Amino acid sequence: MSSPLSEQEVRDAAIEALDSLPEWVHERIGEVAVIVEESHPDDLMGIYDPIGELHRIVVFRAANPNLDEVRRTVLHEVGHYLGMDEAQLHALGYG
Repeated sequence: MSSPLSEQEVRDAAIEALDSLPEWVHERIGEVAVIVEESHPDDLMGIYDPIGELHRIVVFRAANPNLDEVRRTVLHEVGHYLGMDEAQLHALGYG
């Protein structure tokens, strides 16, 4: 069994996922803060959490066992920002 990802590995994977998005998405969401926290009481993998003008994606390290899951979590949360619901995200493979 592999060791858990470090906070920096999660942050780097999240930034890489954001950087991979098309320009129109970047224009729409603007600056995004990536926050890495250890875990969520409800075992969430991540949340999109807008606070005023600040757009935050919080990735919970304990729930994301590898780099692919971090990417999937970040893209899922960006989908929420773009107005997608869970069914739409699931249909796209991010649910």
